[in-house]
Amino acid sequence: MLNDVLAILASTPGKLKREIASMSLKEMKTRPARGKWSVQEILAHLDDVEEIGMRSRVAAMLDTPHALLPSFDQEKRAEEMKYSRRDPLRSLASLARQRNANLKWLRKLKPAQLKRRGIHQKVGELSVGELVTEWAFHDLSHLRQVLEIKRYALYPRIGNMRAFYKLS
Repeated sequence: MLNDVLAILASTPGKLKREIASMSLKEMKTRPARGKWSVQEILAHLDDVEEIGMRSRVAAMLDTPHALLPSFDQEKRAEEMKYSRRDPLRSLASLARQRNANLKWLRKLKPAQLKRRGIHQKVGELSVGELVTEWAFHDLSHLRQVLEIKRYALYPRIGNMRAFYKLS
């Protein structure tokens, strides 16, 4: 299972790069709906949480038995870190660099290390293996968001075929 998770983590930056290749900066900055993030904000978020939300938590669990893993408000963080002002291509490049380093690190983990446990401030106890799996799940959730934004952009241009689709 870990190999599948690592494959997802390894593929994410490339998938994102391919999906945004045809998008203009204006398209990347446009929010698809009120209260939903733009591609620019999604990329900034992924870059930002690669360390604070992911690697640092795994490292804490490896270093300290039952480490306390602090929670953070991602909407507040997006405002504080000015996700809406970050260059999306730079965010993606930074994510790719961090991800490469993190994958090298994750591939060195031993089975016993994957069983180490920590206590997340909001959801309680979890293992390193569960957190690494959530890391991949998190990637897929944001990839889905990017694809949904692209769907929103195409929707007005499909004419009467809109009758067959609903945007959520």
